[in-house]
Amino acid sequence: MDMLFELLIANGCVISTKEYKLIKRLLEKSLDDIIVDIEKTVYKYLDIDDFGVNNLSIGIKIEDFEFIFEKPSNCKNRLYDIASITKLITLKYCYDLQEKGLIDFNRLASDYVDFPNLKKCKIIDILKMKNKIETCGKLSSAKNESDFLKILYTVNYTITNKKVYTDVGFVLLGKILENIYNQEHNVYKKYSFIINEYLNKQLKLKNTMYNPGNEYKLVGNGNNKMLPHDPKTKINGGFTGAAGLFSNSADFIIISEKLFEYKFFSKKFFDKILNYNFLDENNRRRSYAGLYLKTLNNKSSYVPDLFSKYSIAHQGYTGSIVVFDLFTKVHFSILVDAIDKKTNVKSENFFKYMHELKNKIALFCMVIYLSKQKEKM
Repeated sequence: MDMLFELLIANGCVISTKEYKLIKRLLEKSLDDIIVDIEKTVYKYLDIDDFGVNNLSIGIKIEDFEFIFEKPSNCKNRLYDIASITKLITLKYCYDLQEKGLIDFNRLASDYVDFPNLKKCKIIDILKMKNKIETCGKLSSAKNESDFLKILYTVNYTITNKKVYTDVGFVLLGKILENIYNQEHNVYKKYSFIINEYLNKQLKLKNTMYNPGNEYKLVGNGNNKMLPHDPKTKINGGFTGAAGLFSNSADFIIISEKLFEYKFFSKKFFDKILNYNFLDENNRRRSYAGLYLKTLNNKSSYVPDLFSKYSIAHQGYTGSIVVFDLFTKVHFSILVDAIDKKTNVKSENFFKYMHELKNKIALFCMVIYLSKQKEKM
């Protein structure tokens, strides 16, 4: 077992002496007992008033082990507003179009969309959030969809050699992908229709979509009349390339399976994601689509210290996070309803408790992973 610990550490997992001892003790427990411990831990956080979470779903996938914890338990048709985690799906769709030869990442954005101020802006620059991409006026200030498109039309690209996490490029990317689809099929369909069809038919995700119908209970969006929380996405009919998707833990378990088998991204493209990074305003390492990479000694990183350097994560404004470790093939998601319908903001201490919970879920995941390896020995 100690050799397994050494292998994990060699691949970037940071295991403190305290965590090592705790993991060793937990390894003596049965899987059923560990699940009980996970549930007890989650309930402790839900009992903290200033965590501010009412609905919560935790999904874990480790080899043949799958676990979904829901609170409240009567969760039929409940979907979570995943906010910026939407960018992971936008990146996937864009990647698939590249594989089919329908988009060239090294071509100019102006080759795909007739906007006047995009000189020298390449698709790859948008994916990497490179240089400055901004509109004249805030997209969230638009009064309606028509006004939204007028402001988006003013999008400007300035070479600054800076890399900034921003929604604007992925809003633009959604429009580009919409144009590519409509030109290929000689139709006019909105981006929401295109991605919903793609999610359902190509990715076989039945619970991830834009604009879910009334048969779903939507949470994590401040109850915004069935629309997502993000103001600019809400104005645009509930969808952009940057935000707007609703999903659940079951679908992220399916996504993890595809990622781990390199059926979501090829290993070659995944290596590109891992080998490119920029620092955000909190000095967290980010990559394509703003995905989080491993950041050593940074307690605010969304990739837990216990996970390997071959990990990615994403977090949305609504609070939910998803984490995937390609080395251990361990995934977990924490989807939350952290937007209060009265205040429309998260509680003051939300991030403090979310990071604590994330690290504790990561520890349980590591115990389950090691238990699985122990079974094989």
